[in-house]
Amino acid sequence: MTTSPDDDALAWAGDEKHETPTSRVKRVEIMSPAPRSSVPAPLLITYGILAGLYLIYTAGWVITILRSTTTLTDLLAEIMFQLGEFLAIASPAVWFAAVLLLTRGRKPIIRLLLLLAGLVATIPWPFLLGV
Repeated sequence: MTTSPDDDALAWAGDEKHETPTSRVKRVEIMSPAPRSSVPAPLLITYGILAGLYLIYTAGWVITILRSTTTLTDLLAEIMFQLGEFLAIASPAVWFAAVLLLTRGRKPIIRLLLLLAGLVATIPWPFLLGV
């Protein structure tokens, strides 16, 4: 005799007559996650502070671009100027992401030195000088 889904809902786990494969409890083993290399908390805090500085640099470039009043008459010059503005805005984020991705297996001091070098390389000088 076959049972309908309605009958399965009324069957108890100990009832042998109506026991179906779906009413049996399957045993599932919980697998432990693979061990990860842990990053020390002070290093994570340092990365967070540097990420905040890069975000401030991006905001500085955006403010500088919005204050700019440069107008060009040549179409190619205008396109190149706008490309330069976009790259200036994106440079802090691109540098930060590139350093994190490209120094994945290296020592943390190398990553920190490259992030500090990026702070010097992507500084928004026009914003700081008030130009």
